[in-house]
Amino acid sequence: MNNRDILFKAVEELDKGRPVALVTLVNKEGSGPRGLGSLMIVTIDGLKYGTIGGGEFEAFVIKESLSALKEGKPRRVKMALRRENIPPDAMPTNMLCGGVVEVFINVLKPKPRLILVGAGHVGKPIADIGNILGFRVVVVDKDPGLANKDRYPYAEAVKSGSIIDELKTIEFTENDIAVIAFGEVETDYQVLKHLVSNGFKGHIWALCSRNRAKWMLDRLVSEGVDVSSFRERIHMPAGLNIEAETPEEIAVSIWSEIICVLKSCRKPVPSLSILDN
Repeated sequence: MNNRDILFKAVEELDKGRPVALVTLVNKEGSGPRGLGSLMIVTIDGLKYGTIGGGEFEAFVIKESLSALKEGKPRRVKMALRRENIPPDAMPTNMLCGGVVEVFINVLKPKPRLILVGAGHVGKPIADIGNILGFRVVVVDKDPGLANKDRYPYAEAVKSGSIIDELKTIEFTENDIAVIAFGEVETDYQVLKHLVSNGFKGHIWALCSRNRAKWMLDRLVSEGVDVSSFRERIHMPAGLNIEAETPEEIAVSIWSEIICVLKSCRKPVPSLSILDN
């Protein structure tokens, strides 16, 4: 597998919303199975494409790559391909090549994706700002007059029809966030229930009042929905308190909170704490 094929596979994974570890052999002292610049990628499923040498060395690097993917941070790995005279900063192996090799494991992350439910007055600036911020955007609404490519030309997908049916066609990833801005009580609840019950992996923001937030959370619990894993991932009412009034100001308040939460610059107040009061 040549470098072009390896990099093409990396792009293919990123386009699916899946991060990959790109492994590059960056230093070699003495003998080793591959030359400088050799590439390999490791997917979140543990699959590898390309090779940096095989054997115990490569198996350990794959393990380190999976750890880097889980942590979301790059790392260097230095290994001695011999059993004696091991440098203090290198991992020993049972290999007999004789050299010392070092690889750099870079974590490549896909663009984050916004799943926006509600294409109306507030939804439009929410999507517009998300696009400006570099998010992939998926728009879902009942009304094709609101959810269409003319209004959202930059969107990865625009879906109109039964909202829950359309959500079922989306394969959620860890790089997704959801904003519920449809504005109709029962629809908003059913969307929240669907996300929580069907393995949504990211944070969820819902545009609503505190009273409606408590009503939705109480109902989820009463209907037997396990919300424990979402304790710090559901944000209702959505947005920072900036005295927002217009749709554009509301969108800014929501994105301000989204950025703070995703960058960990502001500890989110768990919406589920409403149930404790």
